[in-house]
Amino acid sequence: MIDATADGKSFKSIGLGLKKHNIPVLPPTKDHSLEIAERDGELDFGSTYGARTINLECVIMADDTTLDYHRRVAQVAALFNAKKGDIVFTFSDLPGRRYIGRYAGTLDIEKILWDGELTIPIKMGEHPFPESEENIKEVIITQSPQTVSVISTGDERASPVIVLTNIGNNDIRNFRIANEYQVE
Repeated sequence: MIDATADGKSFKSIGLGLKKHNIPVLPPTKDHSLEIAERDGELDFGSTYGARTINLECVIMADDTTLDYHRRVAQVAALFNAKKGDIVFTFSDLPGRRYIGRYAGTLDIEKILWDGELTIPIKMGEHPFPESEENIKEVIITQSPQTVSVISTGDERASPVIVLTNIGNNDIRNFRIANEYQVE
């Protein structure tokens, strides 16, 4: 079984085992085009990514009592409550990545003796790509010019947010910030 968390809570702590997750390589695309009457073809305005749906194939593992089974089902329902909005998911087989999404679908449970099997659909709407856990070392700039490298292991290119703070007593005059980053 894959170890997973939702909102920092371990699946195992509520008796939920993750057998596998189905994470599509890319979210589906949304094509933006326009057909004009009496004209061949269409005007293509490109495409964007839509929401990505992840399916978590799970098993509810209960003690051999009906009461424990129903308690576990209630814990699963509380954890994936759609009213919570977006929650953060992590998976042990995908270290350093965080998936942000919300429960979107239905929890049909196929009960087998004291256990139950279910597929939990998670919709990654506003954040269809995983985020990485970044480790950035804080650097104190003591001379100018100085070059600081910021490395990200995320899946999407992103610019770092850099905050410069004057901790001295003197005003800094003739200060210049230049972005020398080149997109290839």
